[in-house]
Amino acid sequence: MPGYVAGVTKYEQENKLETLFQSLGKGFKALNGLSDAKQQASLKDLTAQMQEAKTLIKEFEREARTDGMPPMDLATRKKLLVQELNGYITAKKDFTTASATKAELTSGASVTVPKGGVAPKTQQDMSSTQLMEVGRKEIKETDEALGRAQRLVQATIEVGTKTAETLQGQTEQMERVVNDLDEVKFTLKKASKVMRDITRSMATDKCIMALMVAAVVAVCVLIGIKAAGLEKKAPQIPLPHLFGSNPSPPSTADSPPPPAAGGRRLLYLT
Repeated sequence: MPGYVAGVTKYEQENKLETLFQSLGKGFKALNGLSDAKQQASLKDLTAQMQEAKTLIKEFEREARTDGMPPMDLATRKKLLVQELNGYITAKKDFTTASATKAELTSGASVTVPKGGVAPKTQQDMSSTQLMEVGRKEIKETDEALGRAQRLVQATIEVGTKTAETLQGQTEQMERVVNDLDEVKFTLKKASKVMRDITRSMATDKCIMALMVAAVVAVCVLIGIKAAGLEKKAPQIPLPHLFGSNPSPPSTADSPPPPAAGGRRLLYLT
């Protein structure tokens, strides 16, 4: 088609698919009335037709995109085709499963041997009662297998639940450990800051103590110097020119006696 136009007739692939789906419907309806050999041949032919339908759907989608069909329209039309094809695929699976179950029941099952008779070996040799007994036995075994599977599933669910609870508990424990580690980290930072403040304070105290010791030493030195100056008096030397050529010593009761004639003149310290 040269391009997509709304309301135009269907694509060629859609027409082919419609024909194929009609053929598939007739083929599946006729399967039950065929013999085993013809059923297998018919199933093979139906499978080929479904594969061809799948290819046509892909070609339809590719051509519709090329022609510019709106995505919503393309999705809707493709969905209808895929749903119809999936219905036939499901029908094939159901028929195959039913055939396999029937073959297992008729060929592989054991049959109770009647009294005084011979056990039949094929489905044609079995009576309706025997077939029913075989079916009941298979159903019972299937029910038992399902029961065991159900118990196993229940046990698995319980183990999974316990495991989930354990993991949740471990997760909460890990979260608490992480919170504790964060608190320890914060405490260490705070302690480090306090230690730095203490160190600075100790250094300041040492400086103050050193200054105090120096001041005390200086005071002690000054006190010692002062004490030494009080104990020793400075010498006083008399000046003769203040009293004339023959000065007379001051008349005091404490004046020393005059020096002897011809002797050396001594200087007295007062």
